[in-house]
Amino acid sequence: MKIKELKVLNMTEPCGIGDSPYFSWIIESDRQDTVQTVYSLVVKSSNSVVWDTGKVECSKNSFIPYKGKMLKSRCRYSVQITIWDNYGNEASAETWFETALLHPYDWTARWVESSIHRKRSRSGFGKQEPATMFRKSFLIHKKPVKARVYATCHGIYELSINGKKVSGQHFAPEHTVYEKYLCYQTYDVTSCLQEGENVLGMYVGDGWYLGAQTLPNIKKMKHAHAVLFQLEVEYGDGTNQTFISDPGTKASYGPVVSSDLFAGELYDANKEIEGWNSPGFDEKNWKACRIADYGYRNLRPQLGEPVEVIEVLPVKEVLHSQKGETILDFGQNIAGIVQMKTDVPKGTKIVLEHCEVLDKEGNYINNIMSVGGIGKGCDQKDVYISSGKKATYIPHFTYHGFRYVKVTGIQAKAQDFSALVLSSRKEETGTFETSDARLNQLYENTKWSQWANMLSIPTDCPQREKAGWTGDMLVYSKTAMQIEDCTNLFTRWLENMACDQDKYGAIPMVVPNSGKYPVTGKMMNLMYGEKGQATSSGWGDAAVAVPYSMYQITGNTEILRKQYECMQQWCDYIIKKAKCKKPRGSRLPDDIEEYLWDTGYHYGEWLIPSQNKNGIDMKNLKKIMQMSSCYTAPIFGWNSVRTFAEISEILASENPEDEIYGKNHQKYQEIADKMKRAIQEGVIKKDGSMPAELMGAYVLPIYFDLVPDEMKESFQKHLEDIIAENDNCMDTGFLTTPFLLDALCKIGRRDLAYEMLWQEKIPSWLSEVKAGATTIWENCFGYDAEGNPGNLSFNHYSFGCVDDWMFRYIGGIDTDTAGYRHLIFSPKPDGRLKAAKRTFKTRQGLASCEWAMEERNGRNYFNMKVRIPCNATGTIFLPDGTKEERGSGEYVFETEI
Repeated sequence: MKIKELKVLNMTEPCGIGDSPYFSWIIESDRQDTVQTVYSLVVKSSNSVVWDTGKVECSKNSFIPYKGKMLKSRCRYSVQITIWDNYGNEASAETWFETALLHPYDWTARWVESSIHRKRSRSGFGKQEPATMFRKSFLIHKKPVKARVYATCHGIYELSINGKKVSGQHFAPEHTVYEKYLCYQTYDVTSCLQEGENVLGMYVGDGWYLGAQTLPNIKKMKHAHAVLFQLEVEYGDGTNQTFISDPGTKASYGPVVSSDLFAGELYDANKEIEGWNSPGFDEKNWKACRIADYGYRNLRPQLGEPVEVIEVLPVKEVLHSQKGETILDFGQNIAGIVQMKTDVPKGTKIVLEHCEVLDKEGNYINNIMSVGGIGKGCDQKDVYISSGKKATYIPHFTYHGFRYVKVTGIQAKAQDFSALVLSSRKEETGTFETSDARLNQLYENTKWSQWANMLSIPTDCPQREKAGWTGDMLVYSKTAMQIEDCTNLFTRWLENMACDQDKYGAIPMVVPNSGKYPVTGKMMNLMYGEKGQATSSGWGDAAVAVPYSMYQITGNTEILRKQYECMQQWCDYIIKKAKCKKPRGSRLPDDIEEYLWDTGYHYGEWLIPSQNKNGIDMKNLKKIMQMSSCYTAPIFGWNSVRTFAEISEILASENPEDEIYGKNHQKYQEIADKMKRAIQEGVIKKDGSMPAELMGAYVLPIYFDLVPDEMKESFQKHLEDIIAENDNCMDTGFLTTPFLLDALCKIGRRDLAYEMLWQEKIPSWLSEVKAGATTIWENCFGYDAEGNPGNLSFNHYSFGCVDDWMFRYIGGIDTDTAGYRHLIFSPKPDGRLKAAKRTFKTRQGLASCEWAMEERNGRNYFNMKVRIPCNATGTIFLPDGTKEERGSGEYVFETEI
C-alpha cells in the first residue's frame, strides 16, 4: 500500500497560495478490499509544528481543511501524511506548499501606471492604443538562495527577468471582478537572477481590464496600463533585499501597436526595442511611471492553474478558395493563436484572419453575429509587419476561436505555421471510447469545446463573447468535472460570482458582469419592472447548481461552505420574488401563487431547435422565452431551494456543532415542499398537460419527479407524442437538454433515448458529427439548406452535456454517493454497440469499466472488466440479472446473453 498524489489545494507543491489550504491524497494497493482506516497529518514551518491532527479514524482522503495555527506570509510549509489501512499497513508521503502575501500590509510595492498619454480603447481591429513595456533595473551583489516575484497589473501581462519569460502563462492576472477580486501571481525566479545588474520587465496589453467589450464595472475607471510587482530576494547569509514597482519604473511603447482579445493584434517588428528588458539597456528616452493609488484590498493570490499552451497543431492542409484565398486548415476548431515563422522583406504586411467555418464554396467567412453591440469588433485578425529579419511571431495579448486561417501578404507554407491551443491547465480525469466512431467523435467534440471554453473562466464561446454565462455552466458543470478536474477554475469563478451578487441576492447572467452586460441587464429589468441587476432562472441558479455538481462528482464540501452565503442569498431572492410579485391576470390562490417564481425576465429554455432554425429568432424571441419560462422559472427556482436545503443537511452532518445548517435545512425544505405543491397545482394542468406543448415542458417535471402519480401516464404520452412529431429528434433548449435522455429512461423508454442519441437528422447530436464538426455547436442548425453557415457559435459546449448520460449508460460508471465512494458498474447498451471503455479518476483513484460483446460457437457472451480504486466499493450489475458487491481491485466477468 502506498500514497500517491499528495496535493494542497488540488495542486502539486503550489508556490504562492492563500491562507486556507486543504489536503488530499490517493492510496494504491495490490491487495483487494483496501480501505484507509486512519490518517495523521502534520504541517511544519521549518522545525515548528503548526498543525498535528493526531490519529484520525476516518476514511476521508480529500478536501481535508487546514485547522492549525495562523499561516504566515511567504513561508514554506512541509506536509506529512501517514495513513493506515484495514490490513494494518502503514504508508507515508511528504509535500510542501508556500504562502503568498496574505495581508495588505505585506505589500511595500507601489502601484505605478504609465505616464504616456492614452486614449480609451474601442472595439475593432487597430482601434486600441499600443501595449506598454515596463522595466525596472536593480543590482544584486551575490547569488540568491531564494527569490520570488509577486506581480499583477491592470491589463494582461508577460513577465520577464533579464530578457527571458519566467513563465508559460498567458493572460495573467486572468479575468475576474477586478474591483473586488484581482489575482496576483507568484513566480520562483531564483535561477533567473545574476550578480550585478538585473532587469524585471512587464509587457502589458489591454486584456479584459481595458478591453472595449469587457470594461469592468468600476466607477471613475482610469484607462491606463498599471503594474504592481514586488521582488523579494533572500541570500545564504540570511540577509534580504526587496525590489518594487515605484517611480523608478520606466515605460515605453513597443512593437504591439494595438491589441484586443476580440479584434486581434497588430505587431510591427520594426518597432521592436532590442534588449529593453535586459541589463545594459539605455532607458534615457523612456518615461518614468507615476504613482497610482489603487490599494491592495482586492488582491488575491491566484487559485489554480494558469492559461497555457496545452497542445500544438500542425497545418492539416493548405486550401485555395474559389476567390483565390490561401487558407490554412488546422483540422480542428480551437481556442488559441497561430505561431508563424517569417523570413520576408522589410515592410511586408502579413495578415492572418481566423474563422471557424468556410462558406459553402469553401471561401473565408467571418460569421460572427453581433447582438446589441455584443460581438461587435470580433475581427479575429492578427497583422504582422516584417522588419526584414528572420523571426517567429506569436501574438501576445489576444486569442481566437478558429479552425481556418486566411493568410494574405505572403506565399504561405504549411511548415511555417502551427496552432497553439490555449486553455486553463487542468488534469484530464476521464476517457471514453466505444465501438462506434460517431460516438467517439461526439465525445472528442465535447472535450475540444471544453478546452476552448475553460480559459481563465468558463466561457460560452471563444470568438464572439468569451463571457462567463452562468446558464451554460449550470447545464454543463457536471459533465465538465467528469472530463477534467475543474475544481480550482470553478472555485475561483464562483468566488467572483459572490463578488458580482447584488444586495438583493440576484446573480447576474454573466460573471464577471462587465462590458455591456450590466447596461443590457438594466434595460431588461426596466422592461419587467425589476430592481437590481438582471438575472434569469436557470442562469442565476448556477449559484447553487455548480457547487452542488462539484460536490456530487468529488465530495467537495469545502466549496459548499465557501459558497453557502451566496447560495442562501440567491434562494432568498427567489423566495421573495415568488411571494411579492404576482403576474397580471393570475387566478391562482395566494397560497399557490406565492410559491411560484413566475414573474420577471427569464430566458426560458433558450435555443429550442425548432424555434431557432436560423440562429436566434429575434422576431419571436420574447414569445419563445415566455412560452418556456412559464415552467423553467418555477421548476429551477424550486430546485435551487430544494438543493440548498439538501446542502444545509450535508453541512449539518459534518458540522453538528453549527446549528444554523440544521435550522436552514428544515426551513428551506419546508419552503421547497410548498413550491413543489405550487408547481403541481399551479403549473401542471388538471388534465395532465403543461402550459406549453414543448418537449422540455414534459422533460423537466418527469426528471425532477414533479408529476403527480395520476398524471404520469398522461405525461409519458405527451412526451412520446412530441418526440414522434419531431421525427425522434431532440427539441430541447439549453435548460432541458441535460435531462432529456434520463427523463426517457425514467418512464421506461431507454429504447427511445437511444433512438434520439443515434439520430443523424437535424436537430441531433450526431447530425453535427455527420456534418464534420470537431466541436459542439451552439445550435444544431449550423448550416442552412443551401449549405451556408449560420452566425451562431460553432464552439459552444452546452449541448455536450449528453456526455454525462453516455458515461453512465454506455460507459457503465455511475455512483449513488458523493465523490464516487460507492461505484455502480451497470452499462446499458443497445444492440448497435459492441464494446465500450470508460475510465474516470475519482477522488479515491482510477475507476474503469470495459465491456464487449462477442460470439463464440454460435453463442453470445458479454464480457466486462472493472476496476475499483482503494477506499471505494462497487456494485456490478450484469445483463443476466447477476449483482456483485466488491471492494477495491480489478475484476473480470463473463455472462451469456
